[in-house]
Amino acid sequence: MDYQQNQCQHIDLIPFNNKFFCKSCGIHMPEDGSVGIKAINFCFPGYLNPIQNLKKQWNRAVPIGSLPSEYQKQRLSLIDYMIEWSEKLKLSMNSLFLAVQFLDYFVSQKKVDPVQYRLYGATCLMLAAKSIELDERIPFISKLRRYTYLPYATLDFRRCECQIIKQLNWNLQCTTLIDWAEAVISLGIVYQQDELTQSENILKEKSTNILQQQNNQQIKQDIFKEHLDTVFKQPTTAPKQINEKVQEQLIRLCVSVLKDGSYLDRDPAELTVSVVGCARKASGLKTSIPKCLFELLENVEPKFQESLTDHFIKQVKQPTSVLGRAFTTDLDFFSLQNYKHRIM
Repeated sequence: MDYQQNQCQHIDLIPFNNKFFCKSCGIHMPEDGSVGIKAINFCFPGYLNPIQNLKKQWNRAVPIGSLPSEYQKQRLSLIDYMIEWSEKLKLSMNSLFLAVQFLDYFVSQKKVDPVQYRLYGATCLMLAAKSIELDERIPFISKLRRYTYLPYATLDFRRCECQIIKQLNWNLQCTTLIDWAEAVISLGIVYQQDELTQSENILKEKSTNILQQQNNQQIKQDIFKEHLDTVFKQPTTAPKQINEKVQEQLIRLCVSVLKDGSYLDRDPAELTVSVVGCARKASGLKTSIPKCLFELLENVEPKFQESLTDHFIKQVKQPTSVLGRAFTTDLDFFSLQNYKHRIM
């Protein structure tokens, strides 16, 4: 990940909702003196009220109804396909999340032949890209057919696209979990005052063991002691690199939540706070939700943090994408047996 640290000095502050934000980069400036850390790609000028915008985003998700049992069985595999397609088409993570939300909503409202789930999934990916991506990144039907290898004609994709758009009432401007997470990141979720979970004594002990292993006790005593003194002087506060780690953990956790599907009907504000807290904890920060961040997010309770932590531990052991595995197992069968099942 190409990561550059925000070098803003936070001199020009602007008040919103009794809270202060940097007018240049938009980061939150807590009253307790904590200094936020974030990457330069999340720096946005603070011309709008970020808290008000966040509150509006909580209610812009597509309402998902009950999902058919057959779709629930295939949902994980479908998302794996959509992840692989989006990687090949070089689409953003936001397009992927929006496409899955479109698919979940459509399948919960309309009866769909399970054979055609992939057709609808690919079409939702195209619609999401049309809503978010730049024109040169939009995979139109000809490109979509070439990259997905689905045995359907252009007319099938067009009919499917019309059905989904009508069901969405021509409203493709919706927000997803990754959008909410990025909005919170832009306000700052890691602070220079954050402390690591490990105490200074543990850090010293580990540093000593590492040095002993690397040098195999063949280093001179004076150099060894000088090196240890340097390690001991290092602060226990989180380095700036920890912010990059929190962002990576946050994205991985959002993907695992997307694939799980059991959090679709949860309150998005509580889910977002829970995801942020889990990502901070998984990155080694001592406090999952510091007081200044808790106040920034209007004291929303992270009700799902414990369950997400358990879920995240299980998911990190598994790949986030099938990376071609699904195509090698059932493409021939799908192409030969189901080509006749066209969308009507």
